[in-house]
Amino acid sequence: MKKVILFVVDSLHPSVLGRILSEGNAPAFRFLVKHGSYIDRVVSCFPTMTPVATSSMITGTWPNQHGVPGFIWYNDELRKIVDYGATWQSILKIGLENVLRNLLHKLNEDHLNPAIPTLYEQLEAGGFSTANINFFMHRAKYSYQARVPFSLALGTRFRLHQEGVSGPSLLTLGQLIHPPFSGRKKAYPRGPFNRFGFNDIFSGRIAAQLVREGQQPDFMVVYFPDNDKYSHQHGPLRSGFSIERADQQVASVLDEFGSWEKALEESVIIVTGDHSQSTVGLGKEYLIDLDRALASFKRLKATEEVSVEDRKHEIAICPNERMAFIYLLQRDQEILPEVVGILAKDPRNAQISWKVSETTFCIVQGGTEKELYVSRTGPYQDVYGQSWSYEGDLSVVDAQVKGEQLIEFGKFPDAFNRLISALEARSGSRIAVSAASGYEYFAVGAPIHPGGGSHGSLEEEDSTVPMIVAGMPIKLEHARIIDLCPMILRHFGL
Repeated sequence: MKKVILFVVDSLHPSVLGRILSEGNAPAFRFLVKHGSYIDRVVSCFPTMTPVATSSMITGTWPNQHGVPGFIWYNDELRKIVDYGATWQSILKIGLENVLRNLLHKLNEDHLNPAIPTLYEQLEAGGFSTANINFFMHRAKYSYQARVPFSLALGTRFRLHQEGVSGPSLLTLGQLIHPPFSGRKKAYPRGPFNRFGFNDIFSGRIAAQLVREGQQPDFMVVYFPDNDKYSHQHGPLRSGFSIERADQQVASVLDEFGSWEKALEESVIIVTGDHSQSTVGLGKEYLIDLDRALASFKRLKATEEVSVEDRKHEIAICPNERMAFIYLLQRDQEILPEVVGILAKDPRNAQISWKVSETTFCIVQGGTEKELYVSRTGPYQDVYGQSWSYEGDLSVVDAQVKGEQLIEFGKFPDAFNRLISALEARSGSRIAVSAASGYEYFAVGAPIHPGGGSHGSLEEEDSTVPMIVAGMPIKLEHARIIDLCPMILRHFGL
């Protein structure tokens, strides 16, 4: 049985990859497309943020099942905001120790639903070996000690110097956890200027080393983070340069097999992304200031905690670039119509959505204030076989009914399911707001990218990624990122 290598390029834009391939660049990707299958539209989760998407990829479930709602979100059980380090300012406010503990331990051990098995756990239970190289989600049965570099350890007062981390049989997390380097250590870019090993070259060289030394496991995830940063800075449509650099790292791994043809004889190679990005306008009008819009409500700060009898805090604003959650901390039935009323007047808010009852959800279009009520069961179906009933204006999510009962979505793919999954992810009363094209949310703790790239929204450009599968035949019609996990399990007969 062939082994599997999954390469994940953060913020991989389908149009840019398509252009690169048509221009004859990215030789490794071109080779894999020529000898495999190419899908230019795989639908990601909502919000389209890396912790949410990678959780969906590694469990084959949506946020309402895997339990990771966003990059910044409010934990109703702990009654405080969770932030995985969206900005340096937020890291300074929350504390480096808390951010690292969230990323290293809590994201996988506490926030990711323990009742939902990861792909590593399922494969290793079936007798297969697995590896993770720099990928966000790594929960598995083996235990590792993360050795925090001195400069980071100093910032945490050495409290995380040997933090316990779970992972598969082979785990690499930059300088924190890694196999012994082969050759010169300088060949593996490390240190603060190279994000302590969380970079494409480090990921590629560890993967190449495992193949070269005969340690390639049955399944291996290799994560390339650099394209996300490049796209944020320069805009997604100019990300060809960084995608070509990721291609170089894939090529270096394929080279270790002796020939690229031999690589496909021995391994299935998959290349995909977690989400894409879209361009944000340059002027201040493209930043939707939630702090200002909702200034009449008492907001919970990132460093505060809500007490049991708290009457001081009314809302928690959790911005996730081109989407945001507004959590209602008290008097939610009184506050909700007021918050929605403010947001619904702004045409920059593409959708404002919330849970009306156990089975019904409401979606309002900003600017027009058109309403749409949706339930999960009913006479209508979409292309994924999901059943729906609705009342109101389908243009709120750019949908229409084809034939008698088929709902087709336009520029907001799988809109009903993705919105509802976000609203059902964990407990707590909340409103989800998604930005119109070109806009991004601004609030305390929010990263902003004027004139650059951003993601998070329900819109297609943020939400679709390409996928290349070489070395095995596939049949994926209307592909979504949750299809990746069962596809790999089927390959291994599980």
